[in-house]
Amino acid sequence: MSDTSGRSFGALRRAGFRGAGVRLLSATVYRRLLVLALPLDRPAPPAPSDPAVVVETLAASAVEEYLRFRPDADRTILSRRFQAGACCFVARQNGRIVHAGWAISKRGWIDYLGCEFPLAAGDVLQFDSFTEPGVRGRGFARARIAVMVRLLQSEGHRRLLALVWPENTAGFRPLTALGYRIIGRVAVFRFGPWRYVKVRGVHAAAAAPDTSAYWDEVVDDTLSAPPIEAWRDYMRRVYADLIVRWLPPPSPDHLGLKTDLFEEAVSRHHVLGALGAGSVGLDYSPAVARSARRRLAAEGGRHRFVVGDLRQIPLRSDSVMRILAGSSLDHFATRGDLDAGLAELARVLAPGGTVIVTLDNPQNPLVWLRNHLPFAWLHRIKLVPYYVGHTYGRREARARLEALGLTVRDVTAVAHAPRAPAIWVAALVDRCGRPALAVRFGRWLWRFEWLARWPTRYWTGYYVALAAQKPDPPRRG
Repeated sequence: MSDTSGRSFGALRRAGFRGAGVRLLSATVYRRLLVLALPLDRPAPPAPSDPAVVVETLAASAVEEYLRFRPDADRTILSRRFQAGACCFVARQNGRIVHAGWAISKRGWIDYLGCEFPLAAGDVLQFDSFTEPGVRGRGFARARIAVMVRLLQSEGHRRLLALVWPENTAGFRPLTALGYRIIGRVAVFRFGPWRYVKVRGVHAAAAAPDTSAYWDEVVDDTLSAPPIEAWRDYMRRVYADLIVRWLPPPSPDHLGLKTDLFEEAVSRHHVLGALGAGSVGLDYSPAVARSARRRLAAEGGRHRFVVGDLRQIPLRSDSVMRILAGSSLDHFATRGDLDAGLAELARVLAPGGTVIVTLDNPQNPLVWLRNHLPFAWLHRIKLVPYYVGHTYGRREARARLEALGLTVRDVTAVAHAPRAPAIWVAALVDRCGRPALAVRFGRWLWRFEWLARWPTRYWTGYYVALAAQKPDPPRRG
């Protein structure tokens, strides 16, 4: 008896010391949460059977009612949540709110960690669950989650995530009873304004956005953001120069292909027309393709627009003479997907045709640093507006293309203007409302391309560019 009680006291004492240490770290430099997931491909939990309990979503106009339920809540934070697309589910008993929980599928900001939790496509993060103290333990949270799961299943989501403090053992019970399981953890190291976010075991957090809905949202955000036309004009010049130097002249008998339509969807500065009349523009996002088609139709261009995956291009083999894959392949989460995209380009390329491939240049110090910092942090401060994935350096990219049977004719580095400062200045120039100033600034950016002639070009160029040709089949005697 005494031995058992002694061990119990020692365990409690160690737990107390450990808890005190965790609280000290949480108040200073380090915080972490466990990540739990509930798959949405299973039957939903049973709905509430008490007719006096009603679960519904709260309208953004009902903030006052929510504040009566939680007087400690901040009105400004609630408004920001609704504006970010969050949904508030409430459980009412006899018409009065007794429980509430929030969910978001776009950008999950975590107040406790002071960072953004990286959500992949199909994932929904639930947060800030609260029940009135006098009615706790009566299953209101379970009833709310049951209704939430049914709604999310109907919208096509695949996982419902929850974040729990590891020492909060009571917080695990209602979640595990519903089928939640621990899949990983997220930790943040803090030092003043600096944040380093580390995610473990949450595969969705590190995966590339693999649905068109993500890119639909990206183009919507871009169209609503301040224009950066001087920067887009500079990038148009970069790609137009590659087309003139490396691709065969346009011909009515030979098809051209551009593997994304982002520039065509958001700006008048694009290069699809340089590939020839009737060329094909391919994009994974229906919204991007629609926006590009509207813009080019207003300009009088005649092109074809296709919605498809670069890993399964919906075109016949050996059917395209000129291909421009401008930074389209460096948004995949795995090298296997990147290789599959390169193989598809080689498949649809016609014998004698040429493909231009540009990829993020890992030899550029800024690109290397970006690839080694947390995407969620960079995205939060708007340095990286959308997901970037694996890439190849010039030697590995050349080897991959040659392994597909292509002949690499030329390799260089392009886009030598300092990207982040140039974009910021371009936005400032556009706000001035002086088109002549924007034109002059774009020409000034173009002067940086002289750095491509220097031996240091792979340190300054943002992209590595390769021109590869498909050999003609051997003639029979």
